[in-house]
Amino acid sequence: MDDDAAEATQSFAADADICQQLLTRYARSSAAQHRHLCATAAATRSIIQSSSLPLTPISYFAATITSLSTSKNLDANALGAITSFISIVLPLVGRDEIKPEKATEAIRILVTIVDRSGGKLGTSGVRAVVKCVGALVAEFCNLEEWDSVALGFEWLLKFSLDKRPKVRKCAQDCLLKVFKSFESSAISKMASKSIYSLLKDHMQSATEMSSLKIRDGNKHEPMTRPEHQDVLHLLNVMKHVVPHFSPKVRTRMLPLLLKITSSHFSVVTRHVLDIISAIFATSGAEVIISNANDIFSSLLSYISLGEKNPPDSVLVAANLAKAALGRLHNDDVNEWTSYFPMLTESLAGLLSSKGNVALQTSIILRELIDQHIDGKSFEAIENLENEDKTTQNAEFNAVQTTCTTFYNLMSGPSPILNEYLFSVVAFLFLKLGKISHVFMKPILLKLSELMNNTSTNTSEVKHLEACIGSAVAAIGPERLLSLLPISLTTKEFSCKNVWLIPILNKNIIGSSLQFFMEHIVTLAESFERGSSKVKKSVIGQDLQAYAHGCWGLFPAFCRWPSDTYQSFGSLSKLLISFLKKDSFMLENVAIGLQELVNENKRVLASNCGSVQLTEVQRTGVVNEFEIDLERRHVYSRKTASKNIKALALCAKELLLSLTDVLLESPPETRKHLKGAIGCLTSICDPSVTKQVFIASLEKLQILDDINDDGKLKSDTDGLAKEKENSVTDATRCLILELASCIVEGSDEDLVNLLFSITKRALEESDEAGQMEAYQTLSTILEKHSGFGSSQFDVVMGLLTEKKSSANIELVKSRFTCLQALLIRALMSNMDEENTKSFLILNEIILTLKDSNEEGRNVAYDALHGLSSKLRNSADASFDGIYHKLLTMFTGYLSGPSPHIKSGVVSALSILIYSDPTVCITMPEVVPSVMELLHSKAIEVIKAVLGFVKVLVSCLPVIDLHHFLSDIMDGVLRWSSVSRHHFKEKVCRSLVLLASILNTNDRS
Repeated sequence: MDDDAAEATQSFAADADICQQLLTRYARSSAAQHRHLCATAAATRSIIQSSSLPLTPISYFAATITSLSTSKNLDANALGAITSFISIVLPLVGRDEIKPEKATEAIRILVTIVDRSGGKLGTSGVRAVVKCVGALVAEFCNLEEWDSVALGFEWLLKFSLDKRPKVRKCAQDCLLKVFKSFESSAISKMASKSIYSLLKDHMQSATEMSSLKIRDGNKHEPMTRPEHQDVLHLLNVMKHVVPHFSPKVRTRMLPLLLKITSSHFSVVTRHVLDIISAIFATSGAEVIISNANDIFSSLLSYISLGEKNPPDSVLVAANLAKAALGRLHNDDVNEWTSYFPMLTESLAGLLSSKGNVALQTSIILRELIDQHIDGKSFEAIENLENEDKTTQNAEFNAVQTTCTTFYNLMSGPSPILNEYLFSVVAFLFLKLGKISHVFMKPILLKLSELMNNTSTNTSEVKHLEACIGSAVAAIGPERLLSLLPISLTTKEFSCKNVWLIPILNKNIIGSSLQFFMEHIVTLAESFERGSSKVKKSVIGQDLQAYAHGCWGLFPAFCRWPSDTYQSFGSLSKLLISFLKKDSFMLENVAIGLQELVNENKRVLASNCGSVQLTEVQRTGVVNEFEIDLERRHVYSRKTASKNIKALALCAKELLLSLTDVLLESPPETRKHLKGAIGCLTSICDPSVTKQVFIASLEKLQILDDINDDGKLKSDTDGLAKEKENSVTDATRCLILELASCIVEGSDEDLVNLLFSITKRALEESDEAGQMEAYQTLSTILEKHSGFGSSQFDVVMGLLTEKKSSANIELVKSRFTCLQALLIRALMSNMDEENTKSFLILNEIILTLKDSNEEGRNVAYDALHGLSSKLRNSADASFDGIYHKLLTMFTGYLSGPSPHIKSGVVSALSILIYSDPTVCITMPEVVPSVMELLHSKAIEVIKAVLGFVKVLVSCLPVIDLHHFLSDIMDGVLRWSSVSRHHFKEKVCRSLVLLASILNTNDRS
């Protein structure tokens, strides 16, 4: 019968006459099956009407079932029509309208009809009956009594192995639906047993199939017998329904499945692996524990054949073994220690596979290591490397065996030396941590041997270095250098293991400053002595480079060292000596000091808000594991506090040396020194900062220009210009550079002095000096809010008198100061400061109209930065300030000047681009801007059309609808004006608008 009729059930209404619905739909169809279907429906309606019953779905169902039970020798067309009709009717019947006993009787009738029909009932007819039986069992039978569902369930199970694909698929779907409907565990158990028994009956065939290899990719070769087809269909059924089996049946079924899993791939392998996967996913640990030996024996034998089996199936088996091992470990079953090394050994061989297999295997191995190995559990075992006896700890032996496996892979006759193996070994180092030297010493020595081997492929060196780098991070440079010492022979001047230096630089974390002073400094000095003694210049240059490499390790040793407050006093003396004589160490010292200060400030700031940290200029590559390793070595707040105190105690001497060097260094070196000075002044007493700054002024011979009150002397009489020690622009720039980096650690008196110097520079210096002055002033305003409040008028007057420059970099620096002042002014409710806010806004707006594109971009960036700062600030008061700023901008729109208005529109475009919610929080903005399109000022029209383009591009569609009438009313009046490209601009905006709206409607 017609499949379409059966599939169209959902389109029939239960509250209307079904016969009439069928006649309406198929009355004009010439298809024979449609005529038979309509005839069956009409005949059934006559029967119902003759019995004076309502034309409801239950009446049609009862009449049809009765007809089937009494009719004999129906022809194929009649039988197909009746089964198709009943499959349409049954889904429309209410769940309580068929009693369980009647449902069971209906199933018996339907099953009998199919069994008795022989070949008369076609595929669609059988499929219709299957659907009906499935619905009757799942929705109308007594799901708590096996006798009520047994007949239907067994019949569905039978047809789930049918040779007809559509019938089989339908039966399998119905069977799964029935399983899901079971509410009684007893019924689920009986249903599970039925399938379990069926599997047992097919075990001989399944075993035969598992022993037949697929040759030359011919999957159909072993499937010539019907019973083999039944096995595959049964396994396909089980794959879907096994999650609904009772735990006891799953436990009994698993061994049968493992018996038909041979070490080589067969036609049943994928099915069996999928079923095992479903069992693992839905079963408790007891299922795996009770079958652990069989599980690992079967899966490991399959994995071990490697590339002889299809790669995807091998990876599935590997993941199943990983999941089983995880269940054992999570339930504290000690047997996992026996299976772990066996599994890693089986998987390790796949690391040499081609394609994606090696990568996926390395991922699985890392996941296994991550789940089962924890170096912390071995930390209590001391001096294991010195013991001669074998430990009785099973976990220890499992890890030891695993490490031996990886060592053998690297050392065998056909060694595996690729990125996948090295990535696994690197991860193992990190998981074992400090104790990894106990287990992985042979591996580390082997890695060293590979690095020293000149025949090593260049492409492998990068992965080798990363692997050894993980060893450095795990066990620390102290332990590593005791195993792989860097050395220089005094007679031959030959070096050993110097390739370690760059690896150490990238991967040291949590080491010891004392070790650096005692070992690394000594090593560097030995290289320096060697370079001075050797006769060959090439060797001498190499030795000097090694010495510099050792000195360059200082920043690495400053990453979370374990002994900062104990050793920094001694270290500071060494650093001061470097600063006085070794110019090549300046950058390293500066970076290292920043590391030490910032990491401790970060800890202390973690629970009390954010603290500004000086950006460290790194020279090395940050190791990929650094973030995770930082978490291991991060200090407690108590330790960080002790470290900061130790650093502050030595800060004065270091600052004096750093500032001396800064005053004599070229510009390219100063950025590192300024960072270090800024870090140290941020943690020391302000009096120290002031002493250091005064000492610098004295060294530059300009201390005489400072009054007793800490301010610069007046230069009105011109005498300063005649002094021999008069302040040159270069000297003033140098002082300002120093001033900008000590602002954070300055007290009120010193800030006033710094401002006096800055003010003089703005008044008298060239553009370079003014740039540094603006930088210092912006830092003062940012770091010292009290100064910004008390000296607002003075600073504002200074900037007002100092007109903007054509120098773009100078304009950028000036706008940084103006931004800070604008925020300060907006926070005030005083009319005078509001007036000054408008002065700042005027300058920004006029710059937006600058003929120089670079100038306009500076204004754009300033506005964008201001918007972001106000919106993203944690200070709740900034929300009101932001609203006040927007209100001030919109106030300009009613002004007389077209030039100003066009600039304001550009400013609003930038603000909306940065934050489209402006249009919702201040809905008057868009109509006010669109009203300007009624004017005739060309530059205003241009600006507003640009505003429309931003609006259409940035606003969500729902918000665009709010302003659609304003936009259309405004732009359409310019859609016919060709001059100044108005028509073109309007068309582009409208096309974009239409596209956005249409896309939203379709979605």
